[in-house]
Amino acid sequence: METPEALLARLELEVVRPLDGLLFGDYRGVFYGRSLELAEISPYAPGDEAERIDWPATARTGELHVRRFREERELTLWLLLDGSPSMRFGTRRREKYALALELALSVAYIALRHGNRVGALLPGGLLPPRGGKAQALLLAREALRPGENRSLGESLDLLGRVVRRRSLLLILSDFLDPFEASLARLAARHDLVAVLVEDPLERALPEAGVLSFFDPETGAAVEVNALDRRVREAYRRRAEASRRARVEGIRRSGADLLLASTEADLVPLLLQLVERRRRWPSRAPRVSS
Repeated sequence: METPEALLARLELEVVRPLDGLLFGDYRGVFYGRSLELAEISPYAPGDEAERIDWPATARTGELHVRRFREERELTLWLLLDGSPSMRFGTRRREKYALALELALSVAYIALRHGNRVGALLPGGLLPPRGGKAQALLLAREALRPGENRSLGESLDLLGRVVRRRSLLLILSDFLDPFEASLARLAARHDLVAVLVEDPLERALPEAGVLSFFDPETGAAVEVNALDRRVREAYRRRAEASRRARVEGIRRSGADLLLASTEADLVPLLLQLVERRRRWPSRAPRVSS
């Protein structure tokens, strides 16, 4: 396993610098939020969000009016890294937890470098939001340290109790635990991006003979004949139903959604996140696949 120092150095070389080159260092809008400070009430224009309609002004004037807010020039970033046993699975380039960790640290590194504060709820514990390079190293150390086994719902509720001021929340999980109610409560108060981490084997079985599966959550073990077409098709249907339910649950909660596979490169994933954040104030949450 890499040391925290080596991990950060590798991510800077392989992820952050290439991303800088593609974006020419321009991350404007990525870590800004929608301020709650009212700037003005003005007539509705195409593209304005329905949630910003000011009904008293509309009734008074007989014309649709919307509230406009001052742009918030700084936003605290909070990371929630799911450390449940199911995240320790991976059949391609890395485990799901390793992908989530690398993505979270890359985002944190960029946010800290641009003067933002970053806090995190990690398996090893809670880190209050701070700025500076030292925070990136502390995040890496705590994320690599074994911690307690909380359910995703418990982690989301804990984050909701801790984070009082509107923030950008990045939730990285496979979302296999019940989560929708807790996620919706967070999305109602914060800018929230849910990163659904998955592995290709969770969607389809290869024709690879008899496969042994072990459930890290329950300890149950089962053997599956992957040469049987009916078995593969039944597996695919159940896997797709589970994935669809999680995607729809995230969308219903009001969170934005990014799909991340263990076989993916980090730079394209981060480019998606950057573009998503730039469009955040003017669109409804949707899936990127």
